Amino acid sequence: MEELKDKLESSFIVFENELNGQSESPIHKTRQAAFKVFEEKGFPTKRDEEWKYTNLKPILKHDYRLFHKDENTLDFKEVKRFFLSDADSYKLVFVDGVFSSWLSETTHNGFDICTFGSMLTKYEDVAEKYFNKALPKNESLAAINTAFAKEGAFIRIKKNKT
Repeated sequence: MEELKDKLESSFIVFENELNGQSESPIHKTRQAAFKVFEEKGFPTKRDEEWKYTNLKPILKHDYRLFHKDENTLDFKEVKRFFLSDADSYKLVFVDGVFSSWLSETTHNGFDICTFGSMLTKYEDVAEKYFNKALPKNESLAAINTAFAKEGAFIRIKKNKT
């Protein structure tokens, strides 16, 4: 577990260096505070009340890659089987946690669909108001997810829009 924790700590430094000027944003300050929680608490163990029946050792032994060097590409036919075929819907496709615009089907007719990263700059007020508000503040796994939050989908629907 310590090996993975060390890897995450060094990866956070790399992550911060890749933020391209966002390191002073309020969102990143939240990330840094979350990472401090993780550094202090580490991974939960059976000594923690909420985790006393959960052994994390088997999943923490895996060699996780936080930054994918190669872009994994998929053909549309490979993801098409996961779509609801007859449903009139928009499709957001993430490959290894990274949004794939060319595999996704979106529109901006009356609302906006963008990546989490775009939302951080495009709707900074929304990001500051809602980012990391629903998660427990002192839980290490929630903290590490907050610290590395980079990708995801953001959908903004205007009031009174059906």
